[in-house]
Amino acid sequence: MKITFTPSAICFLLFVGVVWADAPSLNLQFHYDIRRDHPTVTQEFLAFDQWGYSFCFMDLNFDRYRKNGGVSDFYFEFMRYFHLAQWKQFQLNFTVQYDDGSEPIKHVWLAGINVGDISFGKFQISTEFLFKKEYKLKMNWQYTAVWYGEFFNHRLVFNGFLDLWINDIDNSHWPADDPEIAKTRYSFQAEPQLAYKIHSQWRVGTEVEVSRGFLGSVTGRLASKETYTYQRWFFLPTIFIQYDF
Repeated sequence: MKITFTPSAICFLLFVGVVWADAPSLNLQFHYDIRRDHPTVTQEFLAFDQWGYSFCFMDLNFDRYRKNGGVSDFYFEFMRYFHLAQWKQFQLNFTVQYDDGSEPIKHVWLAGINVGDISFGKFQISTEFLFKKEYKLKMNWQYTAVWYGEFFNHRLVFNGFLDLWINDIDNSHWPADDPEIAKTRYSFQAEPQLAYKIHSQWRVGTEVEVSRGFLGSVTGRLASKETYTYQRWFFLPTIFIQYDF
Protein backbone atom coordinates (compact mmCIF):
# COMPACT_ATOMS: atom_id res chain seq x y z
CA MET A 1 0.00 0.00 0.00
CA LYS A 2 1.35 3.38 -0.99
CA ILE A 3 1.21 6.14 1.63
CA THR A 4 1.27 9.75 0.46
CA PHE A 5 2.17 12.53 2.89
CA THR A 6 0.45 15.75 1.84
CA PRO A 7 1.49 19.12 3.33
CA SER A 8 -1.61 19.10 5.53
CA ALA A 9 -0.81 15.61 6.81
CA ILE A 10 2.78 16.60 7.62
CA CYS A 11 1.55 19.62 9.61
CA PHE A 12 -0.95 17.44 11.45
CA LEU A 13 1.80 15.02 12.49
CA LEU A 14 3.99 17.91 13.66
CA PHE A 15 1.07 19.32 15.63
CA VAL A 16 0.40 15.98 17.32
CA GLY A 17 4.04 15.90 18.37
CA VAL A 18 4.01 19.32 20.04
CA VAL A 19 0.91 18.48 22.07
CA TRP A 20 3.28 16.58 24.37
CA ALA A 21 5.50 19.62 24.94
CA ASP A 22 5.89 21.26 28.34
CA ALA A 23 3.04 23.47 29.61
CA PRO A 24 1.16 24.14 26.35
CA SER A 25 -0.97 27.30 26.18
CA LEU A 26 -4.37 27.24 24.47
CA ASN A 27 -7.00 29.94 24.06
CA LEU A 28 -10.32 30.30 22.27
CA GLN A 29 -11.62 33.66 20.99
CA PHE A 30 -15.13 34.58 19.86
CA HIS A 31 -15.11 37.68 17.63
CA TYR A 32 -17.89 39.73 16.10
CA ASP A 33 -16.61 41.47 12.97
CA ILE A 34 -18.46 44.79 13.02
CA ARG A 35 -18.13 46.06 9.44
CA ARG A 36 -18.23 42.63 7.83
CA ASP A 37 -21.13 41.60 10.10
CA HIS A 38 -20.24 38.02 10.95
CA PRO A 39 -18.75 35.98 13.81
CA THR A 40 -15.26 34.52 13.72
CA VAL A 41 -13.91 31.86 16.09
CA THR A 42 -10.13 31.82 16.60
CA GLN A 43 -8.11 29.18 18.42
CA GLU A 44 -4.43 29.68 19.30
CA PHE A 45 -1.92 27.13 20.56
CA LEU A 46 1.61 27.73 21.91
CA ALA A 47 4.00 25.10 23.29
CA PHE A 48 7.70 25.12 24.25
CA ASP A 49 10.06 22.15 24.28
CA GLN A 50 13.81 21.46 24.48
CA TRP A 51 14.34 22.29 20.77
CA GLY A 52 12.30 25.50 20.56
CA TYR A 53 8.58 26.15 20.35
CA SER A 54 5.51 25.75 18.15
CA PHE A 55 2.63 28.11 17.50
CA CYS A 56 -0.50 27.63 15.45
CA PHE A 57 -3.88 29.27 15.04
CA MET A 58 -7.09 28.67 13.12
CA ASP A 59 -9.83 31.10 12.10
CA LEU A 60 -13.36 29.84 11.43
CA ASN A 61 -15.59 32.41 9.73
CA PHE A 62 -19.38 32.25 9.87
CA ASP A 63 -20.10 34.57 6.96
CA ARG A 64 -23.85 34.35 6.27
CA TYR A 65 -23.41 36.50 3.15
CA ARG A 66 -21.32 33.70 1.67
CA LYS A 67 -23.05 30.65 3.13
CA ASN A 68 -26.33 30.20 5.02
CA GLY A 69 -25.57 28.37 8.25
CA GLY A 70 -22.33 26.93 9.58
CA VAL A 71 -18.70 27.65 8.77
CA SER A 72 -18.32 29.58 5.50
CA ASP A 73 -14.51 29.41 5.30
CA PHE A 74 -11.44 28.71 7.41
CA TYR A 75 -7.75 29.57 7.53
CA PHE A 76 -4.84 28.29 9.63
CA GLU A 77 -1.11 28.82 10.14
CA PHE A 78 1.37 26.43 11.73
CA MET A 79 4.80 27.71 12.81
CA ARG A 80 7.71 25.70 14.17
CA TYR A 81 10.75 27.45 15.70
CA PHE A 82 14.11 25.74 16.29
CA HIS A 83 16.49 27.43 18.72
CA LEU A 84 19.88 28.18 17.15
CA ALA A 85 21.74 30.54 19.48
CA GLN A 86 21.42 32.98 22.38
CA TRP A 87 23.12 36.38 22.47
CA LYS A 88 22.53 38.38 25.64
CA GLN A 89 18.73 38.41 25.99
CA PHE A 90 18.10 37.85 22.28
CA GLN A 91 17.18 34.44 20.90
CA LEU A 92 17.99 33.37 17.34
CA ASN A 93 15.67 30.76 15.81
CA PHE A 94 15.12 29.02 12.51
CA THR A 95 11.46 28.75 11.56
CA VAL A 96 9.41 26.66 9.14
CA GLN A 97 5.77 27.61 8.57
CA TYR A 98 2.77 26.32 6.67
CA ASP A 99 -0.42 28.26 5.84
CA ASP A 100 -3.59 26.89 4.26
CA GLY A 101 -7.35 27.23 4.18
CA SER A 102 -10.54 26.81 2.23
CA GLU A 103 -10.97 27.98 -1.36
CA PRO A 104 -9.82 30.29 -2.85
CA ILE A 105 -6.85 30.16 -0.42
CA LYS A 106 -3.87 28.15 -1.67
CA HIS A 107 -1.22 26.64 0.57
CA VAL A 108 1.97 28.53 1.40
CA TRP A 109 5.33 27.37 2.77
CA LEU A 110 7.62 29.82 4.59
CA ALA A 111 11.08 29.49 6.13
CA GLY A 112 13.54 31.95 7.59
CA ILE A 113 15.29 33.46 10.60
CA ASN A 114 13.55 34.74 13.72
CA VAL A 115 14.96 37.00 16.43
CA GLY A 116 12.96 36.80 19.66
CA ASP A 117 13.02 38.03 23.26
CA ILE A 118 13.50 41.65 22.21
CA SER A 119 12.52 43.87 25.15
CA PHE A 120 11.21 47.36 24.45
CA GLY A 121 9.81 48.92 27.62
CA LYS A 122 7.01 46.62 28.75
CA PHE A 123 6.80 44.93 25.36
CA GLN A 124 8.29 41.65 24.21
CA ILE A 125 8.91 41.67 20.46
CA SER A 126 9.70 38.93 17.97
CA THR A 127 10.68 39.66 14.39
CA GLU A 128 11.49 37.49 11.36
CA PHE A 129 12.43 37.58 7.69
CA LEU A 130 10.95 34.73 5.66
CA PHE A 131 11.24 33.24 2.21
CA LYS A 132 7.73 32.51 0.98
CA LYS A 133 6.60 29.94 -1.59
CA GLU A 134 2.95 30.11 -2.59
CA TYR A 135 1.21 27.40 -4.58
CA LYS A 136 2.23 27.63 -8.28
CA LEU A 137 3.94 31.00 -7.69
CA LYS A 138 7.62 31.92 -7.50
CA MET A 139 9.64 32.36 -4.32
CA ASN A 140 9.11 35.71 -2.61
CA TRP A 141 9.67 37.20 0.84
CA GLN A 142 7.71 38.24 3.92
CA TYR A 143 8.58 40.30 6.98
CA THR A 144 6.72 39.64 10.24
CA ALA A 145 6.78 41.28 13.67
CA VAL A 146 4.86 40.18 16.78
CA TRP A 147 4.49 42.06 20.06
CA TYR A 148 3.03 41.45 23.53
CA GLY A 149 2.73 43.78 26.52
CA GLU A 150 0.84 43.87 29.84
CA PHE A 151 -0.07 47.01 31.81
CA PHE A 152 -1.98 48.10 34.93
CA ASN A 153 -0.98 45.19 37.15
CA HIS A 154 -1.15 42.76 34.20
CA ARG A 155 -4.84 43.48 33.62
CA LEU A 156 -4.56 45.27 30.27
CA VAL A 157 -2.98 43.38 27.37
CA PHE A 158 -1.84 44.93 24.10
CA ASN A 159 -0.57 42.43 21.55
CA GLY A 160 -0.67 41.73 17.84
CA PHE A 161 1.32 41.22 14.66
CA LEU A 162 2.13 42.81 11.33
CA ASP A 163 3.02 41.20 8.02
CA LEU A 164 4.49 42.77 4.90
CA TRP A 165 4.95 40.62 1.80
CA ILE A 166 5.37 40.77 -1.97
CA ASN A 167 3.13 39.05 -4.52
CA ASP A 168 4.20 37.36 -7.74
CA ILE A 169 1.79 39.34 -9.92
CA ASP A 170 3.78 38.69 -13.12
CA ASN A 171 3.09 34.97 -12.85
CA SER A 172 0.38 33.54 -15.12
CA HIS A 173 -1.15 31.76 -12.09
CA TRP A 174 -1.75 35.03 -10.23
CA PRO A 175 -5.52 35.84 -10.24
CA ALA A 176 -5.58 38.68 -12.76
CA ASP A 177 -9.27 38.78 -13.71
CA ASP A 178 -9.78 41.78 -11.42
CA PRO A 179 -7.50 44.67 -12.51
CA GLU A 180 -7.13 45.81 -8.88
CA ILE A 181 -5.91 42.36 -7.79
CA ALA A 182 -3.63 42.23 -10.84
CA LYS A 183 -1.82 45.35 -9.56
CA THR A 184 -1.41 44.16 -5.96
CA ARG A 185 2.37 43.67 -5.81
CA TYR A 186 2.77 44.54 -2.11
CA SER A 187 0.49 43.54 0.76
CA PHE A 188 0.35 44.69 4.37
CA GLN A 189 -1.74 43.37 7.23
CA ALA A 190 -1.67 44.07 10.97
CA GLU A 191 -3.99 43.00 13.78
CA PRO A 192 -3.42 44.98 16.99
CA GLN A 193 -5.50 43.65 19.87
CA LEU A 194 -6.38 45.36 23.16
CA ALA A 195 -7.99 43.28 25.92
CA TYR A 196 -8.85 43.54 29.61
CA LYS A 197 -8.53 40.54 31.91
CA ILE A 198 -11.77 40.24 33.86
CA HIS A 199 -10.62 36.92 35.32
CA SER A 200 -7.47 34.80 35.24
CA GLN A 201 -8.99 32.85 32.32
CA TRP A 202 -11.34 35.40 30.72
CA ARG A 203 -10.68 38.61 28.85
CA VAL A 204 -12.74 40.98 26.70
CA GLY A 205 -11.45 43.38 24.13
CA THR A 206 -11.24 44.67 20.60
CA GLU A 207 -9.11 43.91 17.57
CA VAL A 208 -8.61 45.96 14.42
CA GLU A 209 -7.51 44.43 11.13
CA VAL A 210 -5.45 47.09 9.35
CA SER A 211 -4.60 46.20 5.77
CA ARG A 212 -3.56 47.46 2.37
CA GLY A 213 -3.35 45.14 -0.58
CA PHE A 214 -4.86 42.25 1.41
CA LEU A 215 -7.19 40.24 -0.85
CA GLY A 216 -9.29 38.93 2.05
CA SER A 217 -10.27 42.34 3.39
CA VAL A 218 -13.59 42.85 1.57
CA THR A 219 -15.91 40.04 2.66
CA GLY A 220 -19.25 39.67 4.44
CA ARG A 221 -21.58 42.65 4.45
CA LEU A 222 -18.70 44.91 3.44
CA ALA A 223 -18.54 43.19 0.04
CA SER A 224 -22.09 44.35 -0.74
CA LYS A 225 -21.12 47.98 -0.12
CA GLU A 226 -17.51 48.32 -1.27
CA THR A 227 -15.07 46.78 -3.70
CA TYR A 228 -11.43 45.85 -3.21
CA THR A 229 -8.93 48.54 -4.21
CA TYR A 230 -5.25 47.72 -3.86
CA GLN A 231 -4.19 51.27 -2.89
CA ARG A 232 -6.82 51.67 -0.17
CA TRP A 233 -6.32 51.14 3.56
CA PHE A 234 -8.98 49.11 5.35
CA PHE A 235 -9.68 49.34 9.11
CA LEU A 236 -11.94 46.50 10.24
CA PRO A 237 -12.67 46.30 13.99
CA THR A 238 -14.01 43.40 16.03
CA ILE A 239 -15.15 42.95 19.60
CA PHE A 240 -14.29 39.67 21.27
CA ILE A 241 -14.27 37.53 24.37
CA GLN A 242 -11.42 35.10 25.04
CA TYR A 243 -11.07 32.05 27.27
CA ASP A 244 -7.62 30.76 28.29
CA PHE A 245 -7.53 27.04 29.01
